[in-house]
Amino acid sequence: MLWSIATVFRNVRSYSTGSVQVKRRALPTTTSIEYTIPDDPYLLAKKFQQVSQSGKLDDAVAIVMQAKTRGQSPIVWNLVISSYARLGRLSRALRAFSEMRRRGFPPTQTTFTALLQACALGDSDKAVDIAEQTYKSMDTFGVKPSIINVNGLLSVYQRKHDMKKALECFNELPSVGKRAPSLATYTILASMCRRQISVLYEELAQLKNGHSTDQKTSDQPFHFVSIEENTSHSQRIAIVRHNIRQTFTTLLDIWATYASDAEHRATNLDSDTDRLYFDTRLLKVVLKACHSVYEDERPLARKGFNIIAHVYGGTKRVDENGVVTNSVPLAVLLQSNDEHVVLDADVVELAIGLCDRGKRYMNIVRLWASLNEHFAREVEPLRRRFESEVQEFTELANLPNDPTQRKAPKMTMFRKRRALMRTPKYSVSSDQPK
Repeated sequence: MLWSIATVFRNVRSYSTGSVQVKRRALPTTTSIEYTIPDDPYLLAKKFQQVSQSGKLDDAVAIVMQAKTRGQSPIVWNLVISSYARLGRLSRALRAFSEMRRRGFPPTQTTFTALLQACALGDSDKAVDIAEQTYKSMDTFGVKPSIINVNGLLSVYQRKHDMKKALECFNELPSVGKRAPSLATYTILASMCRRQISVLYEELAQLKNGHSTDQKTSDQPFHFVSIEENTSHSQRIAIVRHNIRQTFTTLLDIWATYASDAEHRATNLDSDTDRLYFDTRLLKVVLKACHSVYEDERPLARKGFNIIAHVYGGTKRVDENGVVTNSVPLAVLLQSNDEHVVLDADVVELAIGLCDRGKRYMNIVRLWASLNEHFAREVEPLRRRFESEVQEFTELANLPNDPTQRKAPKMTMFRKRRALMRTPKYSVSSDQPK
């Protein structure tokens, strides 16, 4: 997988979390009003959904608890666990899991997906240990983990800001099969890196203002190079800058691995390996990170130009025979389905803004031409917003090469808005999954 960053964790010691004890609250057994208790599992599941969706989750659970065992099913209990999971009520979800097993119903992949979601959304300080135990216990129950379950575990690491374990988990994934990384896998990892960059910039700001960063917080950043207690102030700043660079490089590696993996699957699809699709959310995470580090890590941030061109076209490639050919945009090659957004106003804004910061005006012109060629349907509602601005960039791209003869770029309404909305260098923003 990410061979360039896997070596970072080569000497990390593995350990057993042991048995994690969590106080599990009893499930409700009485209802606020009298309900008819169905004897059929299908009708019971339908009844549970109707009552819980009306805002009476305790009543819905009590109905299940009062139902006869023959009228229950794994689906019903999965609904109970999932309902608690969405609310982040970890102890109740675990209790429902215990009740499910006590009644003789075997857990399924959906059961463990819900339990991992409860760990991610819950506020327990033992959530990571519980999630790891939950994931490892799948084999005990004869349930083979899928990439959905892996993504559930990665979401726990993301919510609890444990980047080291997330990368370790990712590097253990196979390249093919049902546990091969999905689009969600890459998006979770990229979002973690972007958040770490933001938190590291906040730490850097505190150091520059003379404040100590020794105090541990829930947003404690992951350090590729750790900061010792006796490290001088100037060395701390240098180490934080180095960690920002390493984290951003890791993000670029994640993107490169995704793009290579996606292209390989599109042309050499294995029957046991699901296809990788493209969605703007992953690209927006990468481009936002490029904007965040642009002033400090300009050579690295400018790799965003190539990423934009790779996804949407506008450049030419040289094949192995030295022949220059027009490259097929990644977003076209992957043929995203209706569940994924291939182009939207935000990603166009980020792409144009990044090229504008680097004065790559011709890149903007070529990008817009390629979007019109390959994504005409998606571009049509965006045309009114960006057409006039692209025209101005076209004029800038055709100015003389002599810098003394160039005029300063006009501060259009769009460029003013980008300047105002540009992510502050030391802001903390999140890309948590919905």
